[in-house]
Amino acid sequence: MDKKTTKILWLLLATLLIGVWGYRRCTRPGRPAHVRAYVEAYSPVAKKLSELSGIPAAVPLAVAGLESGWGESQLAREGNNHFGIKARGKQKRYCLRTTEFKRGRPYRVLDCFRAYPSPEEGYFDFVRFILTQPRYEGLFRIPAEDYRSWAKGLQEAGYATDPDYAKKLIRVIEYYDLDEIE
Repeated sequence: MDKKTTKILWLLLATLLIGVWGYRRCTRPGRPAHVRAYVEAYSPVAKKLSELSGIPAAVPLAVAGLESGWGESQLAREGNNHFGIKARGKQKRYCLRTTEFKRGRPYRVLDCFRAYPSPEEGYFDFVRFILTQPRYEGLFRIPAEDYRSWAKGLQEAGYATDPDYAKKLIRVIEYYDLDEIE
């Protein structure tokens, strides 16, 4: 093969590879309609709370999306609680059966969660909860851009009982490009 033919073949191969990469990137599944609607509805709240608190906007969106099935869970629909924050004392509550993990094994329990007049109030309460609980103090030493460390820190501080919680949060943030909301 002469140099000219080799060069053309390499260009064709490069064009093909770039085309395949571009096609895969363009056809990557995006946000489903209900996720897109959820993110559009609550990202302004998450951004504002991020400015006020230093919590990355992607984190409450991912926590809420994961915990509430993007606002479609029974607790989210009927109790306006998108975060799964449990009720204590005389708080308004909404009770239902849930799955918790103990020593890595799932088990069913009857839990009572905080109930809110609106989902936005639940977002504010999530931030207030993180800001006021001593076990989350260390999170505020992490830069707001570092959502991965925030996710790991939430898990280490005991936000959820799922041993893979941080991995799931990071996966949700990256799959749905929630880190671009900042």
